Amino acid sequence: MKDSEPNPGNFEELAEVTVQKKRGISIVWIIPVVAALIGGWLTYKTISEKGPTVTITFEDGAGLEAGKTKIKYKSLEIGTVKRVEISQDLSRVNVIAEFRKPAEPHLTENSRFWVVRPRLGLGGISGLETLVSGAYIAMDPRPGPSALTFTGLEKPPGVTREDKGAQFQLRAENLGSSAPGAPVLYHDIQVGRVLDYVLDEEGEGVFIDIFIQDPYHLRVEDTSRFWQLSGFEISVGAEGLNVKMESLSSLLTGGIAFDTPAMAGGSGEPSQPGTAFKLFRNFSSIQDEKYVLTRPFMINFDGSVRGLSVGAPVEFRGIKIGIVSDIAVNLDPNTLDIKIPVLIEIQPERITTTQVLQSQIMQAQVSDDRYAVMKHMVKRGLRAQLETGSLLTGQLFVGLDFHKDLPQKELNLTGKYPEIPAIPATMDELRRTVTDVMAEIRRLPLDKIAKEILETVEGGNRLVNSPETQNAIHNLNAALGNVEKLTGGLDQQVDGLMMNLDKTLGTVQKGLRIVDPDSPAAVNINNTLKELSAAARSIRVLADYLEQHPEALVKGKQ
Repeated sequence: MKDSEPNPGNFEELAEVTVQKKRGISIVWIIPVVAALIGGWLTYKTISEKGPTVTITFEDGAGLEAGKTKIKYKSLEIGTVKRVEISQDLSRVNVIAEFRKPAEPHLTENSRFWVVRPRLGLGGISGLETLVSGAYIAMDPRPGPSALTFTGLEKPPGVTREDKGAQFQLRAENLGSSAPGAPVLYHDIQVGRVLDYVLDEEGEGVFIDIFIQDPYHLRVEDTSRFWQLSGFEISVGAEGLNVKMESLSSLLTGGIAFDTPAMAGGSGEPSQPGTAFKLFRNFSSIQDEKYVLTRPFMINFDGSVRGLSVGAPVEFRGIKIGIVSDIAVNLDPNTLDIKIPVLIEIQPERITTTQVLQSQIMQAQVSDDRYAVMKHMVKRGLRAQLETGSLLTGQLFVGLDFHKDLPQKELNLTGKYPEIPAIPATMDELRRTVTDVMAEIRRLPLDKIAKEILETVEGGNRLVNSPETQNAIHNLNAALGNVEKLTGGLDQQVDGLMMNLDKTLGTVQKGLRIVDPDSPAAVNINNTLKELSAAARSIRVLADYLEQHPEALVKGKQ
């Protein structure tokens, strides 16, 4: 095949191409524009959502890492630690943290921060989740003016925003078992906890802050009583050995309990938060606290007061009406007489109602005689005596009672304190009685009495073993044998006699049937028969008695 050659005429048939310049933006630029818009939006969103940067200072930075440690509220992340720096004076650690925008309104002067770590306290173990996730900073937002600088807490606060209830303050002589975290119990149910404590300005007591949860804080009234729980309490006093054990949790952690006495009075309304109460050392001390009126009296004892101690009760017929406040020894240099003065404090409110007590106080103020009632009681025979409270411990107490058989005495008002007359203790009286009896026994001629008793016994022995006594016993046995034979024969004769008598009575009764019952003969016969019947019964009784007691023929009826 032959190659064809180009024909010049064909070029003339081709169309003419015209090049024109395109107007507008190329579609190629859409992609960078969209990317720029997205980048701008992300930048704006990041800037708009970026929260404030704050500084939190802590004493220690253990567990805090820049870029890793989170700031949480209710377990949700609200910020991140950006830097951890030491302060210029090297005393604290500054934590620079960045918060999210929603958290900004809650960054106030009253907000609190603390580091959550594993902690062991009286309330249990907390922060165990940080063993896996690491330590984090917790926040407790509170209302107030905005702030960007905070001082962190070294331990978690006792009460946070989520806790519902009320705080109260207690005042005690010592802290005891009321350390922070210790439980607060109501009827053995934990309803709160101890928050913190501080020493008062004078250094004579401790102020303890407690928190009681809702709704139990409504149980706290102005008349409520708080006392410490030691878990285990043992005491030895005039009442003997007293052992009291609380629950196992109280034994391990201690704590505080409270209750409102039903007879305490008051308005019955819940106390306002922040109300202060007294914290008693134990439950029994509450009973002593409610008696505020006291009257001091002196008692002088002559004997030993071993076993009597300060704080021992003063009782009236078994009811505690006071305590022993002091014991001393008083020596008279002139007579060398020794007495033991015991100062007691009587609480009149224990033995009189409020109305009677107020009446007595008014009368005493008018008559200027505070001891008019006690004067009258002493005149009626009121005396003080040491009594044994426990044979196991030997503890003594002061007992007051009336002894009307004793000589009348008056209340002695010559000393600093009115003196109540005393009588010897029961043991002292017993000891004196035994001593007197032994003294009387020693004065007896015991040797002579023993010799006479021995001679009497020897004489009785000779009499019993003498031949004459043996012969008398033998003759008595023989006489009793004869009496037994006699009663046997008599019994047989009596039986025959009774049979004949019955026959005779039968015959007479037959004869009476044909005789006029009202005739004199019939009447005499009936009387005779009655007498015979009575005689027969007497003979029968006599025979039965002799059969049972044949010795009656010799000795007679006993």
